[in-house]
Amino acid sequence: MMKNIGVIVAAGFGRRFGYRLPKQYYKVYGREILVYSALAFEREKIIDGILFVVGNNFIDFVKENIVKKHNFKKVIDVINGGKERFDSVYNAVRYLTKINPENVLIHDGARPFISNNLIKKIVNDLKIEKGVIPVIKISSTLKKVKGRYILETLNRNYFRLAATPQGFKFDILQKLYTKKFINKIKPTDESYAFEKAGIKVKTIEEDERNIKITTKNDIELIKTTLK
Repeated sequence: MMKNIGVIVAAGFGRRFGYRLPKQYYKVYGREILVYSALAFEREKIIDGILFVVGNNFIDFVKENIVKKHNFKKVIDVINGGKERFDSVYNAVRYLTKINPENVLIHDGARPFISNNLIKKIVNDLKIEKGVIPVIKISSTLKKVKGRYILETLNRNYFRLAATPQGFKFDILQKLYTKKFINKIKPTDESYAFEKAGIKVKTIEEDERNIKITTKNDIELIKTTLK
């Protein structure tokens, strides 16, 4: 039985990045960002399988240039994503129904700095919790604005930036991710669906380096971290 499965969501294009291919295929030191994002799942013993969810035009590319070229052994399949993130996760959930894992960890393909320690923490907490996500503290002063004007200064101690991988009990995620429910709430991440359903999700304080690559300016951070 495959108990813990990592789902790598990489169907977006990331137009702000300004590259001819989706940003997750940009190479740093000879490897695509997507490779770095998936390697922790490949190397962590507690993960039994990996599912890539990518744009339809990149299924063969990922199979040949990511999975085969970099010798990934745990990859179950590479499947088509959707227009929005929640569409891609929906496709992943439907695919995994036949495998029926106990836990799923859903990770952004453009977050290359995931650690094995974080994966283990999430899986360990899922022994008790229904959902667990990493969050990053906000170090800057937080302002609520309308247009170009400040309305108020918020207490940043009550706010966190959501990161990935986000871990959940698969049976609960499966029940929540129906077409009717996700099209109604349009969740920008999976924990939002749990939140709207009234299900508590635990948070784990994470390293601020676990950023999502958005622009080419972030590439310098990757190079510095990977040296």
